[in-house]
Amino acid sequence: MNDSWTRAIREAEDAFWQIVFSARKRVGNRGVLLPKRFGTKQKIRRFLRRRMSPCLAERVMRNLQLRKIRGRLAIPVGDGIGAPPILNTKRLSQAKGRATVAVWFGFDREDRFFRVYQLRRRASGGWIIYGRHPLDYPFNRRFLQLLPGCCASCA
Repeated sequence: MNDSWTRAIREAEDAFWQIVFSARKRVGNRGVLLPKRFGTKQKIRRFLRRRMSPCLAERVMRNLQLRKIRGRLAIPVGDGIGAPPILNTKRLSQAKGRATVAVWFGFDREDRFFRVYQLRRRASGGWIIYGRHPLDYPFNRRFLQLLPGCCASCA
């Protein structure tokens, strides 16, 4: 298994939680204000696109449920424990500059789950995630044929 794939997956999962945990100032039950580093949607989008495709970054931004409070971006009040640790990985397929990897996560024995990631090599040499199951793993209905990317810009 390629360690750079696992590192790219871990960094992408941690990116979401890094944004969530950066929020400190709570405004009642309305939300928690984000710092200036993540003060605009464009800054968040740019931060996420370092690790994932533009389409996946947009879906992650929707999961943040961003809102404006007193003219600043905020996230809903809640708690989280962060990205789950990676327990095991398995390469499902690999082609030149592309890979499909199944990753098992889990906090404890009763709470284990897996996701399938599609990775693509960047021109700079690193890896970027452009697909993530169960939300957007591009299978056809019979689960036989792989379809390219999640949208035209990712293909």
